[in-house]
Amino acid sequence: MSTDRPLSPLFEADRLAIVGASDRNHYAVNIFKNLQNMGFDQSRIVPINPSRPEVFGLKAYPSILEVPGEIPLAVIAVNNKAVASVVEEAGKKGVKAGVIFADGFAEGGEAGKQLQQQLTEAAKAAGIKLLGPNCMGFVSVRAKLGIWGGELPKNLHPGNIGCIFQSSGMMNLLINVGAKRGLGFHLCASGGNEIILNAADYLDYEAECPEIDVIATYIEAAPKEPQRFAAALDRAVANGKAVLVLRAGRTERAKRNVIAHTGQLAGSAAAWDAFFEQHGAIIVNDLDDLIDTTALFAGAKLRPDPHERGVGLITISGGDCTLLSDIADQEGVPVPDLSPETQQVMVQSLDKPTLLGNPLDVEDLQRIKPEGFDHCLEKFFQEPKIDMVGLRLNLPESITPSSEKLYQKISDLSHTNDKRVFVLTRATEPPAEVWYPRLHDLGLTFTGDYRKSLRAMGRLRKNERDRAISRFASVTRAGSTPARPELERGVLSYGATEKLLQAYGVALAPAAIAQSAQEAVDAADKLGYPCVLKIASIDIPHKTEFGALRLGLENKESVQKAYNEMIAAVKAKKPDAKVEGVLVQKQIKGVECLLGISLDEQLGPTLVMGLGGVFVEILADVAIRIPPVSAAEARRALENLKGAKVFTGVRGSAPADIGALAEMAVQLSWLAYDLRNDLAELDLNPVVVLPSGQGAFAVDALFVARNP
Repeated sequence: MSTDRPLSPLFEADRLAIVGASDRNHYAVNIFKNLQNMGFDQSRIVPINPSRPEVFGLKAYPSILEVPGEIPLAVIAVNNKAVASVVEEAGKKGVKAGVIFADGFAEGGEAGKQLQQQLTEAAKAAGIKLLGPNCMGFVSVRAKLGIWGGELPKNLHPGNIGCIFQSSGMMNLLINVGAKRGLGFHLCASGGNEIILNAADYLDYEAECPEIDVIATYIEAAPKEPQRFAAALDRAVANGKAVLVLRAGRTERAKRNVIAHTGQLAGSAAAWDAFFEQHGAIIVNDLDDLIDTTALFAGAKLRPDPHERGVGLITISGGDCTLLSDIADQEGVPVPDLSPETQQVMVQSLDKPTLLGNPLDVEDLQRIKPEGFDHCLEKFFQEPKIDMVGLRLNLPESITPSSEKLYQKISDLSHTNDKRVFVLTRATEPPAEVWYPRLHDLGLTFTGDYRKSLRAMGRLRKNERDRAISRFASVTRAGSTPARPELERGVLSYGATEKLLQAYGVALAPAAIAQSAQEAVDAADKLGYPCVLKIASIDIPHKTEFGALRLGLENKESVQKAYNEMIAAVKAKKPDAKVEGVLVQKQIKGVECLLGISLDEQLGPTLVMGLGGVFVEILADVAIRIPPVSAAEARRALENLKGAKVFTGVRGSAPADIGALAEMAVQLSWLAYDLRNDLAELDLNPVVVLPSGQGAFAVDALFVARNP
């Protein structure tokens, strides 16, 4: 057992006590069987039962305090009302870690919440690293620790997969399906209510495990400590691991179920998606998708280099070739044409030139010309434009000599040519179970049906490209941090807002405050026509409702008239409004966008970027990122908007200065990051983006500070 890692007493324990051990306690029985089947040294298992001298054929002790020697791990299989006292005794014994299976805590109403509070206090006082409660435990395969409340598959073997699940049932399914498909695991942890240890702790541990290449996670409740979770996620990605996230609890109904399940909050789906994406996690859609994507990433060592090689597809059906081509295009998977050299070799081997594409249909060739098939297969694997190969060939009900020979040849070709090979099937044609371990032994990864397999391949290549451009590197600030301002509470005045935005380098449309009609005219003459007039008042954030906005003023007379009418309208509709004056702005034309900051209940400030006008009202065309962001990340988000073509110039208009908009988003993100404890809301709407090279300007700004 390692001594330099905080969770070693939990996941690497070389001795443990089972508190509540009894042949009638199904948790204890299953745990003992799992430990037995995995080969854990039975002499290192200590049953605790005050009523019996022997359990499971092993000497039992009435209390953990009476056990001689050290006990790193306490497996606590007692009811929820007895748990806290057991934890207290474990603390007195010097136990370092514990697992609690019992439910009926925060997920079970007010009485359960009180029990959970008592347990939390007891665990903290004891200094025990506690997994649970309300969980099924964990499985540490190489350590032979099957601390799992259910029965584990007997064919579980070590591998490069780590799992962190907030649902024991979901993890149980992944473990069983994975074991059947030949996947190997290192550590799988189900955290339950996470009262002491949480997902950030488990991810931090797995991030440093050299045995793990891919970490599969199922998350319902938002990670309790987002900053620690982000740091652990960054370490995992930096260490070359792929982190897959299945995020449940997206709908309001689902969020209510999360509270009932774990007693925790789910948080905003859009904000958390942005969080995971920015930190290099790969988001999947459902449990089947998670299993197939985990299988693909586990079988494919990441290659974070800037290569543009694509996927080669080999099938036994012309219809499949067409279907796979469509799916590959839909999922963003490059399927390159074969090089002229490869095609020439195949022409020389075949009588049917129509078979010479990618995807490659080999049905007739395999049956009629075996030697030509072998030759084409070899050349296909040598194709320099191909990095990965997806195969859908015959998988008979039993492993025949001919099928064994074929897949051995494919395995040899994959190693000789350094190609990553994945075995695909139609969704209605799963292979016979006998093939799963054989494919695994050959180093060939079964990934499932066409859609999910190709989607996983697309995710793999995208992740590799992102790593190649260092997308997930830490964001650094250009320049010094502005002095922290003394903020008013509630809506800030125009003057205070202007000063704050200017300090962060956010460009505002040229403007001046006027206290009279003549001052408004003088300002308009200086700024230029056409111009805009608007009331500057913290009491009138939405100006159109009060007649406090005038656009397109072309001369002195219109400015003077507008000023007088606006002042009169405000006095009539809201006589007690505090008015700073009338803001005179140069009216500028360009692409209207919006930038803003909103608050997520778990993540804090979130940056919103989008197109203005009908794009917001009709398409909800916005992107979300978690501050701070880099200019490259901001630009990437803007370029992925539905209406992003407006930036490139449409119907004869000049391309817009998207770089200036991205830079403004960066500065706004740093403002939000620095003032995260004081900021309630910030809207720049609209932001007008001028033609390329001319900049972007915030036309209107609303800053709302938090009340203490």
